[in-house]
Amino acid sequence: MADGRGLRSRWHSASLGAKLVLFSAVLTAVSVLAAFLALDIEIRRSVRELLATTLAHHQRMLLNLQKRDLEQLVRTSTLMTDSPTLRAAMEIYRSEAAPGVHVRSDLLATIQNEAAKIAAGLARDLLIVTDSEGKVLASGGRAAPGPLAGADLASRPVLRRALAQDAPVGPQNFAVMRLGDRYFQVGCVPILLQGYVIGALALGDRIDGAYVARLRESFDSDIVVTAGARVLGSTLEAALPPGSSVTIPESTGARSLVLPIGRDEYVAAPLSLNSDQAGLPVTVVLLHSLTRALAPLNQSLLWTLLSCGSLAVILAGVAASMMSRSVLRPLEGFVTFMRSVAETGDHAHRFESSNAGIEVRVLSDTYNQLMESLHQHEQRILKTAREELDRLERLKESEKLAALGRLLSGAAHEINNPLTGVVGNVEILLDREKLPDAVRQRLETVRREGQRIVALVRNLLKVAHRGGGERTPLDVNQVIRDTVAVRRHDFEKAGMTIELDLAASGVTLSASELELQQVFLNIINNAHDALRTTKTHPTLSIRTIAESGEVTISFSDNGPGIEEPARVFEHFYTTKPVGQGTGLGLSITHAIVQNHGGSITADNRPEGGARFTVVLPRGTPQRPAEEIRARPRPASEPASRRSLPASVLVVDDEPNVVELQMAILDSVGATAVGVGSGAEAVELLRRRDFDIIVSDLKMPGDLSGKDLYRWVAAHRPSGTRGFLFVTGDTVAEAAFLEEVRSRCLLKPFSMEEYLTTLREAWHELQTAA
Repeated sequence: MADGRGLRSRWHSASLGAKLVLFSAVLTAVSVLAAFLALDIEIRRSVRELLATTLAHHQRMLLNLQKRDLEQLVRTSTLMTDSPTLRAAMEIYRSEAAPGVHVRSDLLATIQNEAAKIAAGLARDLLIVTDSEGKVLASGGRAAPGPLAGADLASRPVLRRALAQDAPVGPQNFAVMRLGDRYFQVGCVPILLQGYVIGALALGDRIDGAYVARLRESFDSDIVVTAGARVLGSTLEAALPPGSSVTIPESTGARSLVLPIGRDEYVAAPLSLNSDQAGLPVTVVLLHSLTRALAPLNQSLLWTLLSCGSLAVILAGVAASMMSRSVLRPLEGFVTFMRSVAETGDHAHRFESSNAGIEVRVLSDTYNQLMESLHQHEQRILKTAREELDRLERLKESEKLAALGRLLSGAAHEINNPLTGVVGNVEILLDREKLPDAVRQRLETVRREGQRIVALVRNLLKVAHRGGGERTPLDVNQVIRDTVAVRRHDFEKAGMTIELDLAASGVTLSASELELQQVFLNIINNAHDALRTTKTHPTLSIRTIAESGEVTISFSDNGPGIEEPARVFEHFYTTKPVGQGTGLGLSITHAIVQNHGGSITADNRPEGGARFTVVLPRGTPQRPAEEIRARPRPASEPASRRSLPASVLVVDDEPNVVELQMAILDSVGATAVGVGSGAEAVELLRRRDFDIIVSDLKMPGDLSGKDLYRWVAAHRPSGTRGFLFVTGDTVAEAAFLEEVRSRCLLKPFSMEEYLTTLREAWHELQTAA
């Protein structure tokens, strides 16, 4: 891999002249190689056709041998019928043959002797004489022993065709006969006497190594004889020994057949010897080695290629070198001019291109235009890069706050569910009249501390849910109080103090509450880190001043101060150790304040410590944010109105919250049914109606509180009037709550808040009815 990259690097860095020479040489070499391949293919085709022609001639010779064998068979058959002794013996055998009658042994001996005399004169491996029923009368030949007298060969197809005498004697009288594990190429003809078939004569040669050797001597070719895929005999015993398997594809006729055998390729000419009694085709394959025939031609051609090709490559390289010098010399001069301009910086100097080619003159004119526009282009790139960097920073911060919002939203939901059970059950216990004072006092303490947890969780949600920057009228003093409440415990635990000096009158302006909380929280976090090194009364003072058109918020501490006040709002600037700060907090703060049309400054106080000053315009009030928040908590109602004669369906995935609501509803006489999922609620609503439905907004499973509301709106439209949501986080679902305009009670709720909200819904239902 490294060598490949090095070669590519050297190629790209090489001169154009060197590339042209190398390209010409490579192109010439490729052309010579292509010519060699084309010539090699043509030679291979010609040799293949020549060998195929030779093998076809050998095939015709082999067919002629079969024809002569057939003529010899006919003559032998005639000779047998002309033998008085054999004819008399077979005539007597025919006349005396009858089912169940024992054949005379002297007749069989006479026929056997006559057959042996004929076989000795023919020099064949096999001779068989049968009667008209296909039973062996006598056998002989060099491949003794043959089939025994009386053996039934009537099932052999070639013998049946000879005895039937339904066609003239021809190629169909040749076939392969298997006797045991021996194969014979046989010809079979009928023995006629006075026009009647009295038997059959079969002559054949055994298909073995000797048979293959005789064929090789006759045709000077390699021979393979197969029965199906099994090799019966072969002159290529190293690659195809007898008993091995080979597949001979069928010849298409248009092209000669080429077979890969061992390491060589052979031109093949198969010739069928017909089939044996099992139906397996027996084939003689004549072979000529194409590899051995091409070897001397390829060697000669290779040497010619190396000598002529090398000479052609050298000549092409020399010609390309001469051409590149005449073409590239003016271009090299222009490159030298550009290098000198780059070194001296004299852009007013011009290249003398009157004697150069038109290409170099065009380059010179283009170079002058390029130098004029280069500066403007660089300025545009720098401006775009700054804008993209600012956009990327804003995107990163938005993604960070969105992830924090999702995390705290889920955490608040999981905290508020068990907290609802704790606070609610405590209030139920406090509602009892007969309760010991010590127990009541402890329960009051539990409720008070629970409300502290509620306030802390809600403040976290306000800071985490930074939305799209919607501006709403808000009280800056209240935003500061809420933000300080998030970190006050950390300050007190570290021995630090937060002092508030807030304007007495209402300090209102139009801004994004969540973004302002982010600004204040970042400054308070930095002050907390700085005050850790202060030994005496570490204090952070926050002051607000309301003027006619703007609001000023000042954060002052008595810490060590700021090392470089002018750089604190730069991206990624931080003086904290590695891993304890990203340097983005104050840069985000600066961006938020500027987005609100305000300003923020940082300096060191004369008496010591750091000071951050935020100035914000009041702006034009927009619609209140409370429209999409939970409804204000209603005041307590007198005990005389505690009765609630309504049927209520309670839906919540937290069993303790369902149990709490059932206990509250039971205490006021309401008929309540509780379920643990939206799916159970739908099944119950299919069977009956309820006056009021109280559902958790976030529930696991296929049906959440929002899905349940939409189902009721589609199937029980009147049920939406008495629909009440309870949830631990209204900020995340503000858009949905604003859309449906349904009641929403924030967890954890008090008993009075819960009952008052249900009575409002019940009262509206009664009024509408």
